[in-house]
Amino acid sequence: MRSQPTAAGVLRNEDAMVGVLPSREASVRRTILALFFLSGACGLVYEVVWMRMLILVFGATSFATCTILSSFFTGLALGSFTFGRVIDRGKNPLVLYALLEAGIGIFAFLMPMLLSGVTDLYVGISRQFEIGFYPFSLIRFALSFLVLAIPATLMGGTLPVILRFFVQRQERLGWHVGQLYAVNTFGAVVGALAAGFFLILLVGVNEAAYVAGVVNLLIAGVVLVLNRRPGTLPVADGGSEARRVEPEESREGVYSTKLVRLALWAAALSGFCALAFEVLWTRALVFFLDISTHAFSTMLTAFLLGIAIGSFLIARFADTRKRLLAWLGLIQILIGVFAVLAIPILGRATPVIQRMAGASLDSTLYWKWTGMRFATSLMVMLVPTVLMGMAFPLVTKICTRHIARVGTALGNVYSANTMGGVLGSFAAGFLLIPFIGVHNAIIIVAAINVLIGAVLILSEPLMPIMKRWTAVGATGLAFGSLGTFYLTKGAVPLASYYERMETAEVLSYEEGVGATVKVFEDENGDKLLSIDGFPVAGTTLGLHDAQQSLAHLPLLLSGAPSPSVNIIGFGAGGTSWGILQYDVKEVDCVELVSGVIDAAKWFPEVNHGVLSDPRFNVSIGDGRNHALMTEKKYDIISIDATSPKMAGNGSLYTLEFYQLLKGRLLEGGLVVQWLPIHLLSDAEVRMTAGTFQRVFPHTTLWLSPLRHHGVLVGTLEPLQIDLPTLRAKLEREGVRQELGRFFVSDFLDFLSWFVMGEEALARYVEGARVNTDGHPYLEFSPAMAYFMAQQYQVRNLANLRELRENAFPLLINAGETDEEIAAVAERMQKRFQATQHSISGDVFLSMGMRERARFEYDRARRIDPDDKNWMNPLWFYGSPEG
Repeated sequence: MRSQPTAAGVLRNEDAMVGVLPSREASVRRTILALFFLSGACGLVYEVVWMRMLILVFGATSFATCTILSSFFTGLALGSFTFGRVIDRGKNPLVLYALLEAGIGIFAFLMPMLLSGVTDLYVGISRQFEIGFYPFSLIRFALSFLVLAIPATLMGGTLPVILRFFVQRQERLGWHVGQLYAVNTFGAVVGALAAGFFLILLVGVNEAAYVAGVVNLLIAGVVLVLNRRPGTLPVADGGSEARRVEPEESREGVYSTKLVRLALWAAALSGFCALAFEVLWTRALVFFLDISTHAFSTMLTAFLLGIAIGSFLIARFADTRKRLLAWLGLIQILIGVFAVLAIPILGRATPVIQRMAGASLDSTLYWKWTGMRFATSLMVMLVPTVLMGMAFPLVTKICTRHIARVGTALGNVYSANTMGGVLGSFAAGFLLIPFIGVHNAIIIVAAINVLIGAVLILSEPLMPIMKRWTAVGATGLAFGSLGTFYLTKGAVPLASYYERMETAEVLSYEEGVGATVKVFEDENGDKLLSIDGFPVAGTTLGLHDAQQSLAHLPLLLSGAPSPSVNIIGFGAGGTSWGILQYDVKEVDCVELVSGVIDAAKWFPEVNHGVLSDPRFNVSIGDGRNHALMTEKKYDIISIDATSPKMAGNGSLYTLEFYQLLKGRLLEGGLVVQWLPIHLLSDAEVRMTAGTFQRVFPHTTLWLSPLRHHGVLVGTLEPLQIDLPTLRAKLEREGVRQELGRFFVSDFLDFLSWFVMGEEALARYVEGARVNTDGHPYLEFSPAMAYFMAQQYQVRNLANLRELRENAFPLLINAGETDEEIAAVAERMQKRFQATQHSISGDVFLSMGMRERARFEYDRARRIDPDDKNWMNPLWFYGSPEG
């Protein structure tokens, strides 16, 4: 990275501008800059790690995430405001800075213990009291603030304190603020990259925080050593610049109290717009990148990089410019203009996956993809974020009326800017996007920037009044024309690579609080439901295949006479409808995205109006949080989650989540987990199955009817299948209709889905990693399924075929006589052998080897003429004779 040399480079520039500092003092300052760079990196590691820890407790809903972020940034604002005043009282800045860094480091090690206490308190409150949504949101804010208050406050105090060490002259204020802010933000860039791509994957979540904690403690130790060395010149002791004392407001161009207050409001509104833009751009960019954890890390890195560059650039000339209010106003106007100009870029951008079509599958592919994602993010965000980075040092220089109160001034600016950012992220996510959409929201927020800029220019006392009005009039005319053009043109629905491949007509498009939910129809007349550009459900047989397996497998295997069921994820409602075809007591469905429930009306052929069934209850929330908070227990839990590679979704595939589910099962209960064999490598499939079996030792592995998906079935006792009960369930009218689409008419057809029992599965997963909350390998390892889905499907299906077993040992009551039992065993063996060949046919067909596929299907038909499994691929892959 270029950040570290930059810190030394800006210091060399400072030496050239003001004369060479004593060598010892210059060396100390360079060291402090390097340490402040590392401090910025640690800060972003903590933000990523602590956010992840708290979301596991409070849930991954948008409200929960906003609550946690608000708590964190409120602490930063409080720390800047408080310690800015503390340091102006004549404290030794290096000693105080060392104490702040040490405190942050200590909390890195205390956080797991504190989080455990907060979790117990949170669960206790939720179980003891019936609390409405908004009061509960306030409790959640209070608890997250309770955890984050001290470390976030300490983090917020580092910038004003270290600035007090560097700044002794007003003429050098802009340089030092820009320099320090840039170096710290460059460190944040490195921290965001390290946490998102390397640290969590390589060492774990808690361990990533511990690494940062060690670095913070080392920073504190080095600073204390530096403070004791001769030649270190903190303000309290005087120094080469500190000896020059300036009378208050004796300099030309000091702004009045009224204008300083205006600049503070501008800082708050600028922060509001900056974080609003971050939310808006992120919601738009997921359609062109993807929704993996690494994609979000890439976007955050690009955003921070622009701010760091802008702060570094403004530092070079902030102290040599007059009319700072006008300059600040111009920057705000340019932010608004370039933010609006990003709209046509978003409307015409090509998804990165599409741009990389045909790329060779080599070891460098993922990093080429990451680089292209980063370039796409910069294409949208670079210019506006560079301008955003310029604003903070300018506002700080305007608001510092006397060098003796520089800490107070910076604390005021930082806290105003941060609290504005909190409100901006909330407004963008919960008000602007749901009510007016991403594109229109960008124009509205940009207009706020332009309005701020106009007011600042009109308020500049050092600029002739006619020039002020001329500049503002020209700006208003230009921006008004630009904004009107895009508003009248209308917002363009965002579309991902997958949607552009399939879409014939968009039926529904809702940019909601949690995600953008779209319903579209493809050229074959099938309807699909996508979340942030990723298709998750629909009327195609392939998507219906997954939902039906998650419905019928657990209900056909369950021994409960009238089971209670918990479904995590609604999709198009196919799983819910399939479950209700049985004699169930009640079904509780938890869906994360409210827009998915609203879209149910577009899929009546899938869900058949399931929302109106009195046995069916749906709630909007996080499935894991539901398992944590509820005391209710179920006979069946069906996890209809999306890809574990999606950001935040990996928490539904960890050891701790499965342990929560085990505690929510009634005696004799079972859990089913979707296993996307087309999205995971062989090692990741084994990791997922092995993690699941750690909690449910009696796990069996099954395939979906089309054999495109895997399904894990975990039971508390060894699985036994009562054959008469199974036959009776398969005779239910609704069940026969639903499964008939997959040529399942008797127990042999159903049991051909079976892959392996618990002993064979244990051998299969031996040596595999365990996916945990602390080591979320699935979510943080490269998501290569975007390029290798077919290869994954073929390899995993071929591997599972070699490991398949006959399901006969699981049967009980297979007949009243030995002859009847032997007849069932013979029929099952014949079906098993036939299915082995039809699975081989599937593998060859998906590889394009149609002659080999036809040969295998013919062998399956000769072994068992009653087997219709060979017909399923005709629906999914196309006829082998075609």
